Amino acid sequence: MRLLIILFIPFLTMNLASAEYLFVEGNSNPNKNWQEFSSSERLNLKNLYQILIKSKTGKSLLKKAKAKAEENNETLYDIVSAGDGSLTDTTLTRRFSPHDPDRVIYESQSKVFLNKDLSQYEALLDLAHELTHYVYRKNFNPYVRNFSLSEFIKNTIEGTGGEVQAFMMECRVHNELFPGRIKDRFNCMKILDQSTGQLSFKKAVTRFYQVGAYFDSFDDVLNKHGIKTEFPEVSGQKASFVSSAYGIPYPVAAFEEYLSVLNKVCENDKRRLGYLKKETGRTPASVSKFESDFKFRCKDVF
Repeated sequence: MRLLIILFIPFLTMNLASAEYLFVEGNSNPNKNWQEFSSSERLNLKNLYQILIKSKTGKSLLKKAKAKAEENNETLYDIVSAGDGSLTDTTLTRRFSPHDPDRVIYESQSKVFLNKDLSQYEALLDLAHELTHYVYRKNFNPYVRNFSLSEFIKNTIEGTGGEVQAFMMECRVHNELFPGRIKDRFNCMKILDQSTGQLSFKKAVTRFYQVGAYFDSFDDVLNKHGIKTEFPEVSGQKASFVSSAYGIPYPVAAFEEYLSVLNKVCENDKRRLGYLKKETGRTPASVSKFESDFKFRCKDVF
């Protein structure tokens, strides 16, 4: 998962049961590259959807993803495409006019990318994972005063639509579609509750907070921000899960993402503060309030 921030844009005054969706001509092979199914990316995606819908969990996920896409006048084929890696990009755009900086509009849009080099088997599981982010992850606003590191890390890892939920969804789809290959997904086996035989959210959270060799440096980060006590699960055990976008354990990747987002937000707010100060007729109190929020939020940036 990844969040993109657009710094400044001037403000200006399948049906799942359809025959087209369900039936695709071609030879599906879980071991072949998912893009080798045909020469058409649309048909390649349709093949994955056709298989995913055979899973009870996958069918529900596709239905919810379709409904969310339609809210933005899009289809499943608009929101998913091939990419260099599997991830969900969310772009947050803040629009305001230099002549009226107080009038602000926020817009958020998400896209799912599937690693073009994966087999159909791996692509199906990545699709379930990324669609979970797309469907369930809550939008957040990094421009608010209380945009905090601890909240960002927790939402990224264990929040609604976060990495733990996405991984558990991936495991459920795998067990429903490939019950004979359960041992192939070693990490799924690691989060089974031995007493119930069910996937354990608690065990998954523990696994995701294992940062291995990054423990000392990440511990320093948590101490510096005064939030160490909020993350008792963080441990130096070998990392079970590594962010594909950053190549490092997820909690550390979340910290890097937070810094990236905060830097862009602060650059944007610095520019907006300049417009506010230039505007004639602006009350000193309104400028002072914005400047106070800006200094509080961006104290570690400027």
